[in-house]
Amino acid sequence: MQPAGQDEGPESFFNQEQESADIRQKRSTRLWRILILLAMLALTTVLNIVLEKIIQPSSLVFIYLVPTIASAIYFGTWAAVVSFAAGLLIFDFLFVTPHFTFYISKPQDIYNVTLYLVAAILMTYLITIVRRQNAFLKSRLDRVSLIEDMSRDFLLLTPVEPLPPARSIPDSLRTRALSQLGQLTLRYMKMIVNAPAFVFFREQDESIKIWAQSSLDLEITENDRAAAAWTLEHGAFSGAGTHTHSETPYFFIPMKSHEGIIGGLGIRYDSRSLFPEQRRLLGTISNLTALVAAMWVESGRTQD
Repeated sequence: MQPAGQDEGPESFFNQEQESADIRQKRSTRLWRILILLAMLALTTVLNIVLEKIIQPSSLVFIYLVPTIASAIYFGTWAAVVSFAAGLLIFDFLFVTPHFTFYISKPQDIYNVTLYLVAAILMTYLITIVRRQNAFLKSRLDRVSLIEDMSRDFLLLTPVEPLPPARSIPDSLRTRALSQLGQLTLRYMKMIVNAPAFVFFREQDESIKIWAQSSLDLEITENDRAAAAWTLEHGAFSGAGTHTHSETPYFFIPMKSHEGIIGGLGIRYDSRSLFPEQRRLLGTISNLTALVAAMWVESGRTQD
């Protein structure tokens, strides 16, 4: 392993460049949101100046609900809070007598301002709930789509016709199938947790064999292999973030089939940092992989 602070090479450089680009993108997006929010407040103020000659000035405060609603829908809760607070201050400063102060003397203005605050808070709260529900539904749809795509790709590795007797299956066919299966598993795992990982299966002598890994130079020590072997033996989680082999940087997930524990996934990630949805998706990937891999793993064990 490289000492702390040592240059990690081109990959580290490109990762830093990507992080810097992401930070600049976030700052640019935040700036544009602020400018759009200010533009909406300015347009609303200009509209109120025009309407002041037509309708009662004390009712103009409700026009500021428009940028509040737009901010809540497109920018989120905090933008909506800033919007209705700024709208209230602008209205109080420009349209409430005495002008150019924040003092409110008329009961009608006090009533309208209070009603405006209540309406703005309720609308912001309701829109926030709707946004969360939409995000949750989108997450569920993405999960279903991910599982559908993965199932379709795995089915392409499953023979349409029954496999011939185990002793007649070419070893090259088994090797190619398990390697492709491992690479597919890693590809879908990366969509959930972008971290180094590998896929391993049980051999005839009860040892483990790594069939796919995210990079050729991925470091896997004897301690990591011991944690993987424990997961194979007990069919339970181990590694980083668990109470078993917690010293290893990898988190191990067992692959269970009807024949038993046939393999597992190793992810260089602390399991305590995983969200519940990520855990469920990783478990689903493990189950789907085990379902397809069982026939090939058992065929190799039979040939041996």
